Amino acid sequence: MDVYEAVVSRLAMLGYQVTEQDKPAIDYLTSKCRVALLASIHHKDVPDGLIYTLVDMVAGSFLQDKLNAGGLEIEGLDFSTAVKSITEGDVSATFAGASDGVSSPEGRFLATLDGMVHPSEKILGAFRRLKW
Repeated sequence: MDVYEAVVSRLAMLGYQVTEQDKPAIDYLTSKCRVALLASIHHKDVPDGLIYTLVDMVAGSFLQDKLNAGGLEIEGLDFSTAVKSITEGDVSATFAGASDGVSSPEGRFLATLDGMVHPSEKILGAFRRLKW
């Protein structure tokens, strides 16, 4: 399976259309995530059962990098912080967060990205070898 094509397909599922300019970043993140995954499970090659975990790690890392750089635009999602309260005299603004019980589509999307970038220990544990 071609990891690049699987990542492009996974990103399309999440609403991001990959351009030719994204290829170097995806190639870099594929190598980076492969090394991190292999270091975590102590293998020399990615087992077949972890290919989709690698794809999710790459796609999640790519979207997080785009979001952090301010270049992520997905239709229907607004990544600006929700304002909880505004005071005009001596200017004060309070932003709503997860502790306020705010569960926006953007918050759920970010939680999904976090789960993609950090695979479950149950999945990794099934493939982990002891390192001597």
